[in-house]
Amino acid sequence: TDLEAAKLLTLQAAALRDAKKPYIKEASMAKLFASKIAVQNSLEAIQIHGGYGYVREYHVERFLRDSKITEIYEGTSEIQKLVIARELQKELL
Repeated sequence: TDLEAAKLLTLQAAALRDAKKPYIKEASMAKLFASKIAVQNSLEAIQIHGGYGYVREYHVERFLRDSKITEIYEGTSEIQKLVIARELQKELL
């Protein structure tokens, strides 16, 4: 599943960092993918709950707000894409 893929990307980046190897590309890939999946899953949860998904008394709307912010802090998704592209260019040249 996407959740497992996000976990594996994160673990791979962490393992590279622990081994003191270059990990910037992998960390950016993990952040980009995990934040995208978090938003997708939150939107799906809102759809499942229907109108209740937008009501503050239910926690589903909070999940969407919290997941949307992950696309912004520590570098927006667009910045993560630029970092990944830069690191891939370094590998190819």
